[in-house]
Amino acid sequence: MSEAIELTGITEYGCHGVYPEEKLNKQLFVVDLQLQLVSLTRNDSIENTVDYAQLVDSVRSLISDQEFDLIETLAESIADHCLANKFVASVVVKLHKPAAAKSLGIDDVSVVVKK
Repeated sequence: MSEAIELTGITEYGCHGVYPEEKLNKQLFVVDLQLQLVSLTRNDSIENTVDYAQLVDSVRSLISDQEFDLIETLAESIADHCLANKFVASVVVKLHKPAAAKSLGIDDVSVVVKK
């Protein structure tokens, strides 16, 4: 048996991209996380699992406080951050950049990082 936590639709604005205007004008980013836990939660205490409220806040901070040219690099940074939690065995990060999709006339642009 195993446990997983899925967090879908974490939103935040940030300045990520290769074009100068992307460094000046914040864009919306959306993150979906799948966290595979190290072990089963043995009791009903937040100290024995991932505090996902704190995790969501810290992912939002990564998006808003840092700048990357590539969303691949941002997604890697989010994955590494999740794996720093002792309860997370593996993670899948799906990072969406809706503004890039709109500029291309498509529904979505996203990258997926699995660690």
